[in-house]
Amino acid sequence: MTSTVHVTTYQDLAGRFAPALQDIARGEPAREAGRHLPFAALEQLRAVGIGTLTVPVEAGGPGAGQEDMLRLLMDLAAVDANTAHLVRSHLSFVEHVLAQPDEALRTRWLERVADGELAGSALSEARGPALGEMDTTVSRDEGGQLRISGRKYYTTGSIFATWTLATARLDDAVPLPGRRRGGSRQNLASGASGGSPGSARLALAVVRVRQPRTLVKDDWDGFGQRLTGTGTVEFDRAGVEELLALPPADGHVPLHHEATLMALLAGVGRAALRDGVDQTKRRRRSPNTAGGLTPREDDQLLGIIGELSAQQATAEELVRAAGRDLDAALALAAAGRDTQGGRAAVGADAGDDGGDDGAAAEALQRAALTAHRAHVMVPRLVLDTCTRIFDTLGASATSTELQLDRHWRNARTLASHDPAVFMARMVGDWEVNGTAPVPYLSTGTA
Repeated sequence: MTSTVHVTTYQDLAGRFAPALQDIARGEPAREAGRHLPFAALEQLRAVGIGTLTVPVEAGGPGAGQEDMLRLLMDLAAVDANTAHLVRSHLSFVEHVLAQPDEALRTRWLERVADGELAGSALSEARGPALGEMDTTVSRDEGGQLRISGRKYYTTGSIFATWTLATARLDDAVPLPGRRRGGSRQNLASGASGGSPGSARLALAVVRVRQPRTLVKDDWDGFGQRLTGTGTVEFDRAGVEELLALPPADGHVPLHHEATLMALLAGVGRAALRDGVDQTKRRRRSPNTAGGLTPREDDQLLGIIGELSAQQATAEELVRAAGRDLDAALALAAAGRDTQGGRAAVGADAGDDGGDDGAAAEALQRAALTAHRAHVMVPRLVLDTCTRIFDTLGASATSTELQLDRHWRNARTLASHDPAVFMARMVGDWEVNGTAPVPYLSTGTA
């Protein structure tokens, strides 16, 4: 008799995390005003299992799908966009682990995640290396220990975490992590080489944050997302715990990265609309040109709120659609793995001899287009909401006590990641020329 594995639903997750989200919401304005990093908020979420969301049931997690994870991430971003960004970095780490071809490695790190360990990211370098290359290097010392040296920036979440995930170039004496087929979500890969353009000797180094020769700086100077610890990490021959293979360029990990960014933006839009509606309900002052009506009675202002409500619903549905399409692609890969006796269900290079492989590849391409379309529209919709909500209010709404500007600042900063203009060009190239979209993999000097 086959047993049914219970995978946690969004309703289950929303109920579990509701008390923590309520507490985090109450403290968010004070943290923003005083620039207090959300260590306590993240710890509260960690204690109730935020880091295990997408860990499979058989590995000790709730096994949440991509759509349900994105819905919860929107809920969190709506109460604290900074803390949600920290969680996003960790969830990205989990997807990198799930994409690994080494089953023992996956098991080892999923156990650590299930035990509550969190990871941040150190994937970018502010200046210097060419596009697709890395100045950060991993080498071996005299005792054979892996050591990492370099300077990373945009290290979101690392200051809060046990581990950070750093892209690095490997010295010739350091073998590339294995790329065997089989097992988990890496089955959506289409090519064995995978990874970013440029050097073929790039990998992901998992580095313990609190150790000698590692320095984490809270020196992020952006006007938004100010409490994410998105600053500098310096490695001076620091110890490396593990090397991970880069995810395949046409696998699901880059799409997860993109969809979670859109979830953060959609959550910020929800927060801006919520706070603007609350202020509109409370407001009594009105100019003589409004005909003596209070804002809540004014048809023109209600029309603005109605438009923004529709925009917000559209933004959230675009995010959920990206999650649904990713779930569909992952499900097809899993089905192909089962029907082929454990052989990996691969992607676009499967050829004509694997219908299941081809279906998974097509599903992944659909997911890529859905994610890119969301990336084109969600920033536009959310930024408009964060601006136009002030049209229902007055000059007093710009009071620093209300901090309504934080929503626009957070949205503008998030929207500046992976600019939407390139996503629009790729969607257009697909529509006109049938050119497959290119995932965001790296940045550097062009």
